[in-house]
Amino acid sequence: MDILMTIQKDYLNFSKQERKIADYILRFSDNIKNMKINELADKTSTSNASITRFVKKIGCSSYPDLKLHLKDTQDPKPEDSSKGIADDVFVFYQNVIKNTQRLIESRQIEYLIKQIKRAKKIIILGSSNSGVTANTFGIRLMRMGLPVESYSDPVWMLMNASISSSDDLYIAISNSGTTESIIKTISTAKKKNAYIVSMTSYSENPIASLSDLVFHVYNPRFVDNEKFVNSQFSNMYLIDVITTYLLEDDKFRNKMFTTREIIGDV
Repeated sequence: MDILMTIQKDYLNFSKQERKIADYILRFSDNIKNMKINELADKTSTSNASITRFVKKIGCSSYPDLKLHLKDTQDPKPEDSSKGIADDVFVFYQNVIKNTQRLIESRQIEYLIKQIKRAKKIIILGSSNSGVTANTFGIRLMRMGLPVESYSDPVWMLMNASISSSDDLYIAISNSGTTESIIKTISTAKKKNAYIVSMTSYSENPIASLSDLVFHVYNPRFVDNEKFVNSQFSNMYLIDVITTYLLEDDKFRNKMFTTREIIGDV
């Protein structure tokens, strides 16, 4: 795992001062290769000592060692400069996909496919923007003939969890991994021995700790958190990968074509 992915996955364990440093490194890592430690301290409103403690916390021996790790993770920049907003958004999406792809492991996808195939009921959870993603994922699976429901309402998701069983598969989508309604829901479902899968940006969070299988995606806020861009883009990329794996199965592919033909989606 490269150092930028390590910083993101451990983000929730950082103090307020450490998050200032993490935010800058994640967003402007290319700037740091020529930056002295006191310059980074000034940029992040922290101190040299805070930065030294931070780099050791993420597994680097020193600030120069951090810079070496960052150099290893950086891709060559395109020669052509941005030609406008459309290009800026394109580069944003490229970065999100590239960094999410680094986090995806095929063996995890294959194991999830097995869980999807064996489940008698699939419940997909999400709140706010993640709720829209959960609904989209649910529609994808439904079109393949899978027994799926998606919920974003806290009462409905909790009510469903209260009557779940060991044959059920829960998929929780939460970038932060700290959404209270989802934590309560999967805690209830876990007591009923349901299998829990989560999609989140951080390694240590309440939702991940309750999950039997955890998928990590890149958090778009670390590319640019000042623009109104799609916070769910990395989750949708992962969902595209999962559904493409499922469509390798003739049964699911044929059912998908059947539902598309019936509704005129051809």
